[in-house]
Amino acid sequence: MVWRSIPVGDMRGVVLLLVVLSVVAYAQSATPNFTRWVDVSIYNFTALVDVAKPDFVMDVDGCSVYVYVVKDFETAKTPLLHTDVPKTSMPASPMDSKEMLDAFIKALGPRLKGRVEIYKPGDGLPEKRTVEVDIHNSTELIRALEKALGMPVLRSYPEALNTVNKTKKPATQLISILKEEKDARASFVFSENVIMISSSSGEKAFEILSRIREAAGGRTPPALIAITPYWTDEEEERRLVNAAMTLERELGTVREFPDGVEGIIHVMTFNRIGPYMLVFPYPNGTSPPDRATAEKVVRRFVELAGVCRSPMVAEFWPKTGFKRLTERRDQTPLLLAAATGAATIVPIAAMFILKRRSTN
Repeated sequence: MVWRSIPVGDMRGVVLLLVVLSVVAYAQSATPNFTRWVDVSIYNFTALVDVAKPDFVMDVDGCSVYVYVVKDFETAKTPLLHTDVPKTSMPASPMDSKEMLDAFIKALGPRLKGRVEIYKPGDGLPEKRTVEVDIHNSTELIRALEKALGMPVLRSYPEALNTVNKTKKPATQLISILKEEKDARASFVFSENVIMISSSSGEKAFEILSRIREAAGGRTPPALIAITPYWTDEEEERRLVNAAMTLERELGTVREFPDGVEGIIHVMTFNRIGPYMLVFPYPNGTSPPDRATAEKVVRRFVELAGVCRSPMVAEFWPKTGFKRLTERRDQTPLLLAAATGAATIVPIAAMFILKRRSTN
């Protein structure tokens, strides 16, 4: 699972939810040759909003916003609560991570991008960087990154952390390698040892998988394919997060505690794949909003953000927020949804909780 750490200014500078299987993903990061994926899983994110049957659909300047009002967490069926992304699957051939990685590079290289996180002594917050490389196999990948960065490049967080602790010098964790084409993105994710392909076109996604299959000698590698209505980008994310922080102040719903916070607005994406997921607290704090109130909140959010991608999901929950369970640097952070009893289902390999920074 891809996990993105979040720089923290103060308690209000963070928005986090429990990410399902994050502990499993952390354990996998320590075993670089292990992959639990055994097939090709195809997730249709374009159909996600219809599967859950929204309470109503808003039109905001030509943008469709699917609104779900959660009365209780036990019976709620929304894109984030007890609803799976529509999925199909097809057989794949058993392959170890090196075989998959070499096939990926052979099919989509030589010009690729490496995504890394750089850890420094005494600093728990990694620096994220993307490095362009020209490579023909996995051995060249590590060498090219080490040459470009001037430091050791490791494939797991524990290895990177141990290197920093032993040498007292920076070290890098390799997160993924990426190929971007006009209407598709493909990556090999090291924490999961899996190939991920996203595209607005199923035909294009399978064309990329076919190229990798050919490079693997006719064997189909385990993969995750996402058919998406759109991709997200950092500028949009920044505007959405800033809008969330402003609207929280306007609504007055935020309550801080020593170990967490309630009443914040969550802004989420599935691994930079649309649709955007917005989770609002009840505006009055105690009872679910009626349609007029919900529409008013959503329209104000879009007005503040200046961004609305179609489709977009807006859920209203009785409780939002997070509770901090651990702050140890040598563990993957695990945070619990403030909403008691909420079984947040994340049915694909990665979920990104977008960055926030303190405005103070």
